[in-house]
Amino acid sequence: MINLLPEPKRLVDKNCFTKPFKTICIDSKEEQLIEIAENRFWNYKGIVKDSAEKFVVELNSSLADREADNKELFITQGYALEILKNKAILSYENNAGYINGLTSLKVLLVEEEGTFRLPCCEIVDWPSVAVRAVAPTYSWYAGYGRIGFDMQLWDYDKWVEYLNISLDNKINQFNMVMYGYWPFEFDQYPETVLKNVPIEIWNRENEMWLKVRYSHPNIEKPYLDKLIEYGHLMEFSFFAYVGLNSYNGGYSLKHPEARMIPPKSSKFLNDFDSLCLSNKDNVEYILRSMERIAELGFDGFALEESEEGFWFCECEGCQATWGKDSTAPVEAKHKANIWLLNQIWDRVKKVNPDAILGIRAFRQPPLEKDPAFLEECVRTMPKGINLFWAPGLYVPETEFPKWVEAFGKEHIWARDTEANSITSTMGRLYRTFKSNMIRYEDETNEQVIETDIAQHLGSIEMEVHGINGYMFEWYGLFLHQFAHGNYGWGSKMAMDEFFDRAVKLNFGELGEKVLYVMRTMLTIHESQMPLYTTPYPFQKNKIKESDIPQIMEAKEAHPKLLKMLQELYAAVKEDKRLAYWAPHFGRLINAQRRNAVIYDMVLVSLEYEKESDPVKKDQLLDEILAYNEKDFTIAKEMFFDINPVGESGVKSSMFPYHEIKRLIHNIRHPENPDNDIICSGIEALGWLWL
Repeated sequence: MINLLPEPKRLVDKNCFTKPFKTICIDSKEEQLIEIAENRFWNYKGIVKDSAEKFVVELNSSLADREADNKELFITQGYALEILKNKAILSYENNAGYINGLTSLKVLLVEEEGTFRLPCCEIVDWPSVAVRAVAPTYSWYAGYGRIGFDMQLWDYDKWVEYLNISLDNKINQFNMVMYGYWPFEFDQYPETVLKNVPIEIWNRENEMWLKVRYSHPNIEKPYLDKLIEYGHLMEFSFFAYVGLNSYNGGYSLKHPEARMIPPKSSKFLNDFDSLCLSNKDNVEYILRSMERIAELGFDGFALEESEEGFWFCECEGCQATWGKDSTAPVEAKHKANIWLLNQIWDRVKKVNPDAILGIRAFRQPPLEKDPAFLEECVRTMPKGINLFWAPGLYVPETEFPKWVEAFGKEHIWARDTEANSITSTMGRLYRTFKSNMIRYEDETNEQVIETDIAQHLGSIEMEVHGINGYMFEWYGLFLHQFAHGNYGWGSKMAMDEFFDRAVKLNFGELGEKVLYVMRTMLTIHESQMPLYTTPYPFQKNKIKESDIPQIMEAKEAHPKLLKMLQELYAAVKEDKRLAYWAPHFGRLINAQRRNAVIYDMVLVSLEYEKESDPVKKDQLLDEILAYNEKDFTIAKEMFFDINPVGESGVKSSMFPYHEIKRLIHNIRHPENPDNDIICSGIEALGWLWL
């Protein structure tokens, strides 16, 4: 069977192979087509050239004699590929179709002792939705809750590699998340830029913390324009995923007086992300920021409305303009944001009339919306605004068609496919499947790869314009990327079949082992200890006595899993075609080593809950602290951004290590409590309604 993902619409297997060859010759004199082909075969350097042992790919710039269910998408992005024994014929009408056809050709390559072959077949293929995006993080809560990790630390070459892998999965857009300090120069507001920000990093040589100053790689050696140029050549779009009025640069950090004013004596912690919109200077800053982003060459915007809907600015101006006639704070905030959205639309369109704008909003309770509310949203927004969030979780599936009806399927570009982003809140631990969690069915947060896929299937069914898959973290979490590509293209393949085929396609004979470890790893977040009382909404189940058998099974499985991960790391590291996957398995090794420590820490915490003797309880707290240190020591070996960030006035760290120490201090010293909470990620504050 020919294994091609994303799953093509039509494929006829001829059950034979081409002649062996060493190079691929694109039969064209157009330099751009040759350049595109060389880019597409990015991990087969030098294969695209004329030679005595070549395999010729003839090009046909017409699909006139082909039938397709969606003629528009077939013409704009589709292709037909016929692979014969001595040549291939690639038919297309636009460059996107040419690129997608080349991608299928590359994915089908079989390498044998220095030569290549291809399975003879006929493929007619096109996507089911026009936009198949992923949302990687370019700067995520930078300065507010962290400095940067994973892809936020990449240079140009790493971004091009990731873009190429995205194209391998027929993904055609990045919605690049920029929350917090801006990852680009902004001369008018230099204080808002991710530049020379102090951070303490662990120096293993001397076993001490060093304070250094960090700047985003695009500040140190600017490359964004070059990346966008490369992407555009490959029919790839770039959207700026930014706050509508939240986390826009470091402005509210450097100008706390500009923030919205919370209710007096309120206990809301996140009173620092949004600016008061009655202040003209604040509004001008936001509008100028959006203009600056448009000037950088982004093709569009996904503007996110703050999830904080439980309070609204108490200043006289905001109350007079938006608050007095509103029945609840969330209604006032929504009115203010729609007003701001219209201002942004006007200013961005002056910079780039072709810019596409969308909004990620209306997510606050009540989750099931009144159709009249949705109609009012459509009426008050600029015509042409697209929706980068539509419901999928915590509500019946019937809620989604309601939104499609209200906004129009051509304006639906994304749903609530955030499983990867939830994992990225967990302090570099691992989570993909339901099976990676204890009592998933009891969790309030439903987001795992299975629910992402289910939503993509719903999007295809409703024939919307686009899908978006959140990829806030890359290393060790590649299955999410494969799923967004396959199901975004339009596949309806059973999930288990997809997982099997995806790992075999990308890792060959190692695939079975890859999937086994990814499904078997059991991750317990440190906050799941009963004594961890600080709210953490993403994995809420507190570990109970009844969970001990599952934890003991995980402890027993640990040596085998760790050995398998180490073998996978060594195998891909030594394989020239797979070496770029090595960091993924390095990350999973680190996570699994930490898992083993956390199992022991959690078991001791259960002993602590049962124990009544004060002396023994205190001894058990010492054991928990010792395991906490072991957990953090393993994290320090690999990760850069691991200490609390508190410039907003609220301390935050994605690693619960610091908060565990605070909580145990307070247990031991109630007469002298430390009330300075260290949140497990600023992003958690917007989800406490869970």
